[in-house]
Amino acid sequence: MKPEVQESQSLGAPALNDVSFSQKLTERFEKITLFMNNVLHKISSFVLFILMFLTLADVIGRYFFNKPITGTYELTGLALAIIIFFSLGSAQIHKDHIEIDFLTNKMPLKVQHFLALLGSLILTVLMALTTWQLYEYTMRILVGHETSGDLGLPLYIFSGLTIVGAFCFTLTYLLDVLKTLQKLVKKNES
Repeated sequence: MKPEVQESQSLGAPALNDVSFSQKLTERFEKITLFMNNVLHKISSFVLFILMFLTLADVIGRYFFNKPITGTYELTGLALAIIIFFSLGSAQIHKDHIEIDFLTNKMPLKVQHFLALLGSLILTVLMALTTWQLYEYTMRILVGHETSGDLGLPLYIFSGLTIVGAFCFTLTYLLDVLKTLQKLVKKNES
């Protein structure tokens, strides 16, 4: 009988190491995800800064010299795609997206964590599908040699950059899944 007790205790010990391993893995994944989204957010801020000066120069040229900058409208649209997709992950990390939680706040904490897990899982899948479809779209416009109207810029470059932003946004939702799952496991153990 004693060997069985020792075996069950030894079987229980790796479970604790598995939890710490999953926590370490999640922490590493979080560092990578935070770094990638931080870089993308800084790039989007820089693009927004440049876009601000481009728009200012276009307005000054249009109203004071009657010479607008060709392609400003086009560049604004393309730059906005980059700004938006590069900022989505950072907004999710900082929980800046709108969240209506007046009903879920009244629920037990365990239910709140479960609903957060379910929502994050669904959004991870949706963003993974979105990223995949952006890739498919980018391949179509690459093969079709599609360019912008006024400046003739290849559109696959901008579409490809949105893939990077969508991928990092997907990673933030996956990170939310892992963190919420750990909260659920912790609550069940205690």
